[in-house]
Amino acid sequence: MLTSITLENFKSFRKAAIPLGPFTLLVGTNASGKSNLRDAFRFLHGVGRGYSLAEILGEKYGEGGELQWKGLRGGTREVVFGGGSEFSIETTLRVPIHPVLRRGVRRLRYQIAVAIESARAAPRVARELFYSGRRMYFDSHPSDNPPKQQDEEHLIVHLSRGGNYRRMGPALPVLSSSPAILQVARKAEKQPMVQRFAGSTLQTLRSMRFLDLSPDAARLPSLPGRQVLGDRGENLSSVLQSICQDPDRMSTLLEWVRALTPLDVVDFDFPQDFAGRILVHLVEQGGRKISAHSASDGTLRFLAILAALLDTDTARFYFFEEIENGIHPTRLHLLVQLIEQQCRTRDVQVIATTHSPQLLGFLSPESRESALLIYRLRGADESSVRKVIDLPDLKRVLETQDLARLHASGWLEDMVELMADDAGEAAQ
Repeated sequence: MLTSITLENFKSFRKAAIPLGPFTLLVGTNASGKSNLRDAFRFLHGVGRGYSLAEILGEKYGEGGELQWKGLRGGTREVVFGGGSEFSIETTLRVPIHPVLRRGVRRLRYQIAVAIESARAAPRVARELFYSGRRMYFDSHPSDNPPKQQDEEHLIVHLSRGGNYRRMGPALPVLSSSPAILQVARKAEKQPMVQRFAGSTLQTLRSMRFLDLSPDAARLPSLPGRQVLGDRGENLSSVLQSICQDPDRMSTLLEWVRALTPLDVVDFDFPQDFAGRILVHLVEQGGRKISAHSASDGTLRFLAILAALLDTDTARFYFFEEIENGIHPTRLHLLVQLIEQQCRTRDVQVIATTHSPQLLGFLSPESRESALLIYRLRGADESSVRKVIDLPDLKRVLETQDLARLHASGWLEDMVELMADDAGEAAQ
């Protein structure tokens, strides 16, 4: 689980330290920076997938020419705040000490700084570090006797002490065109602890999913056996079929479908077409069947969210864009309950953006502690982040006002503007 992310000169963020919880809801107006925060997570996901910097920021194609990865919006030209030449992303995370048993936790800190010195120059790693508390696993620029960097094509990192290296760890040269953590995980054979936790970190970053669900994509038939839901909702029918092969998960799926929709669904059917593709049909109590073609957009979005959160996919981190889209306001509280339950029982983490005031109001006290306001002050060119619960007087105001109503009225943004005005007057 990621516990924080810190951005410096990344897109619209000049400097932002962002805490994360099991379920973190992001609220804010259009163009406040929510999508730029998503891009930061996608950058880390690209690291986990083993891509070079050029591929993470640009695009990655397979051997057959198929597009495997869409780069970050704006590419290298727009990734650095204010047209600068370097940005950094740092994340803290918890990984299991025993991955199979999932017992014990190691707290880790990973940071990468990327230099983009001109439009024609390839991006390169300027600095990179990996720590657990004060214990260094590797660092390209440790404060104690940093290694001498020789050229821009390479980065030299010091590994942790141990074995024959009691005073200082060995120096390892890596290519600066790719994140060092990828190369350390492959090359540090004599440092098994470094390899182990570098691998665990990469697995955590690799197991991210970014879902921007489309009912049209969810309506597409799919071949049985495809057990990974596409980012737009592709393969929904085959993922649901896989879930239904487990009686317990199917029972849970049916309970949530009945709770989240007015349909009295008792079963699912998956008829095949002539090409062997299947399409989910909802079977109601009286035997009536409703195909994915006829199901409402909101029902399909619910099914796709359920499929993602109930699936046995290795994903442990889900980012949903505007999660309330197409879902009736009277069902939003159930959506929040579903997400919070899965975060507790399946050890998954959910980050979601929303423009719905009601969704914020339905959060449990625990999730409310993690909700974040992304905003830009009037006349400012940078995005800022603040915990909603940390806004001045919020707890007092909530004694007489509903949080959803405060959000709908613009009170959250008005409060941070007032705080900025007060800070400016105090500085004069």
